[in-house]
Amino acid sequence: MRGATEKVEKGRRGASRVRRKNLNIDQAKLDRVKRALGAKTETEAVDEALSMVLFREDLVEGIRRIAGTGGVENVFSGDGER
Repeated sequence: MRGATEKVEKGRRGASRVRRKNLNIDQAKLDRVKRALGAKTETEAVDEALSMVLFREDLVEGIRRIAGTGGVENVFSGDGER
């Protein structure tokens, strides 16, 4: 049974539990994130920022898999390493 402050939402990764949280967050950072993302609320800004971190994690993992096949050239190493 879910508590009164918990709801289930469908997100990018399927159903997720949304719970009320009390966090200590740098207000200036939150304001910047809210503006940068065009979020209407602080909650929307935090949720979108968390989704972006998870997306980045997925991208990095995908790139690592591709790089493991030898199909990606490391242009940052300076020695032409693949």
